[in-house]
Amino acid sequence: MDSLEIVKRFDALDAQRKPLESTLEIIERFVIPLRSGFFQDLGSEGEVDWRLREIYDGTAIEANETLAASLQGSLTPITTRWFHMQYRQDALNKDRDAMMWLEQASDIAYQALLDSNFNLEVSEFYLELTSYGSSILFEEWMDDPYDQGLDFKAMPTRDSYFEVDHRQNCLRFYRRYRWTPLQIIDKFGVEKVPSTIVEASKNPSQNDVREDVIFCVYLRPDKKDKLYSIKPLAPEERPVGWKYVLKKDGTTFDGGSYYEMPAFVARWRKVAGSQFGYSPAFVCLSDILTLNELKQEILEALGKVVDPATLVTERNLLSDVDLGRGGMTVVRDLNGIGAYESKARFDVSELKVQQLQQAINRAFRVDQLQLKESPAMTATEVQVRYELMQRLMGPTLGRLQHDFLDPMLKRTFAILMRNGQIPMPPPVVQEAGAELDIQYTGPLPRAQRQDTLMAVNSWVAMMAQLMQVYPELRDIPDIDRIGRGTAELAGIPADMLRSDKEVRQIREARQKMEAMMAQIQAAQAEGEAMKAQGEGRQAMAETEANNPEIDNYGPQAAEA
Repeated sequence: MDSLEIVKRFDALDAQRKPLESTLEIIERFVIPLRSGFFQDLGSEGEVDWRLREIYDGTAIEANETLAASLQGSLTPITTRWFHMQYRQDALNKDRDAMMWLEQASDIAYQALLDSNFNLEVSEFYLELTSYGSSILFEEWMDDPYDQGLDFKAMPTRDSYFEVDHRQNCLRFYRRYRWTPLQIIDKFGVEKVPSTIVEASKNPSQNDVREDVIFCVYLRPDKKDKLYSIKPLAPEERPVGWKYVLKKDGTTFDGGSYYEMPAFVARWRKVAGSQFGYSPAFVCLSDILTLNELKQEILEALGKVVDPATLVTERNLLSDVDLGRGGMTVVRDLNGIGAYESKARFDVSELKVQQLQQAINRAFRVDQLQLKESPAMTATEVQVRYELMQRLMGPTLGRLQHDFLDPMLKRTFAILMRNGQIPMPPPVVQEAGAELDIQYTGPLPRAQRQDTLMAVNSWVAMMAQLMQVYPELRDIPDIDRIGRGTAELAGIPADMLRSDKEVRQIREARQKMEAMMAQIQAAQAEGEAMKAQGEGRQAMAETEANNPEIDNYGPQAAEA
């Protein structure tokens, strides 16, 4: 992209988002106030404290943090591997060598994520997602010999803009930096910086003047077929480019390229026709403002009760009313002065406060996310709660997988393959031209599969009972498919399953053994029969020899 085109597109996106920024500023003020003025510049850090005094109720702040933390724990938990890979070719999913390599590659990718700052940055990513409705995570590879590995950064919504393609994938990403002349020179070097900025850096009076620098990452349309390449490519052949551009005149400071789009743009929910997302904070924003105003009025009424106004008749008062400590007021009659009771209905206001707090918590799914106050839930109750969560958050989960998790993991695998962190796949995988699918195994995605798993288990149990009465039903279930399908739904590791080839060998050996045993049993039965027959003839002969009179009643006697 041309530098001037980058500036023009950035200005257009900035103007397009202007009407939305007033709402985002209110959300920032009452839902995530510690963002230090995302949508307005603060003169000093001390101003944050004054802004916090505008908040009289922290329900929305706490609910937003609860939802963000629960989302991280349900989708990308720190303690367990939350994904595994599968092949799109069924034959490879049944090959032990292919599945063992894929399991090893998944373990390496997960360990690389653990070794990076992913869990730190993704928490900020989720926090902005549940409040602003849109959030961006950036992934790069650090090639420093002393600090090599994946590096993530949650981009601030205030300074981040994006464009999407027809499939809602990130096509271009823009970020605005506000840097002083010294920061610009330190970043790019004095030889790449215009003389005006160099002169400004030497002038102490201009050293605090900030310039807008645009960082743009863009997809090269003619190189799209090289996305996720695991082979090294020349910089000009890589499908994604980037530039740093000075906004005021389009001066290009620096540029380079990526193998994949490093920016992952996620939206909580999205209205058709809009590229920006909306969050639970948008849904309950009126309740948040009403609750905050109501709490302020309650505090004012409480102050009147704690320190009530004083009533006194004009003729009874001989001096000014002094309500300070140790103050003295001169009156004619003590019965002519008294406190004014406001008679405020705090019970009514407290009821309304509870209703508003409950509405905000429902919008942020807090009632489904938090444990009940009674003793610990049973395993069944936990499962039911996860199923309820996945029904309520199903659309959001699907969008997060498409916008964020899928491209992030694909880029992670490609980066590790290019840098030799993951070994080359076995020949059977290379020959088949394998394509990978990502399966998520976190608590929330796993809950989505529990319905299918429970249905299969229930059906198998029912069929087992019916087979006792109708043996011909044994021909209906495909036991192999049921076994592998339930293992996949339950997230069983590949090294615990035998491949189709191994299963065939075991069954063939069993059949040969059974055939051999059948032959041995037949031979034994035949031998025992012959032995019995021989013993019978011998006994008959001995009987005839010992009893000659038997012949008189035999066949010969009958002929006579």
